[in-house]
Amino acid sequence: MEIAIVFGLVLLIFMAAAATVAWENRRAARRAALRRAARLASLGEVDPLAPSRLRWDR
Repeated sequence: MEIAIVFGLVLLIFMAAAATVAWENRRAARRAALRRAARLASLGEVDPLAPSRLRWDR
């Protein structure tokens, strides 16, 4: 019985850690994209990846 409780707690901690890592990776990617866009804008360049992110209105 106790082993199931310990296993459940370890699993819960592992899932929380995985969610935190995923959240931080998304945050870091967002910050990197903003820095890249700012760097390109300061050079007067257009982001070559921007057209692929556009969405069509239907």
